[in-house]
Amino acid sequence: MEDTRMVQETSMAGGSLERVRQQLQDWRAGRKLGERIPAPLWAAAVGAAREQGLHRVAVELHLDYARLKRRFEGDVAMTPRAAVAPRFVELFAPAASMTAAAGGAECVVEMNNARGAKMRVELNGQRLVGLAGLCSAFWSA
Repeated sequence: MEDTRMVQETSMAGGSLERVRQQLQDWRAGRKLGERIPAPLWAAAVGAAREQGLHRVAVELHLDYARLKRRFEGDVAMTPRAAVAPRFVELFAPAASMTAAAGGAECVVEMNNARGAKMRVELNGQRLVGLAGLCSAFWSA
């Protein structure tokens, strides 16, 4: 009786899960070793999960539940690194007299990476040479 109910639910939920299953099967049949699932197929799987639930879709489509869940929740970590690149850099240039009088840093850089970590760097004199490498390492971490 439970099997009958499951078949009815699948047919009542529309062909979206079956359509995604077929698309995944077609892709898997022609993929190269190590090739990742394309974004449109992940989007289709997420759409099916919105209708029928994460667990069911993950099991029926043979997908990693945790990855499907992260995509379902729109996790930033799943986006390509190029999409997470810094989009805004704000530079402040205080008056030279204020910096000299206060004895403060000549350059202050504050950064946030995609995972929410924050870093503040205060540089004096000619120490700006390594700043680009430091910023790159922080954003890629």
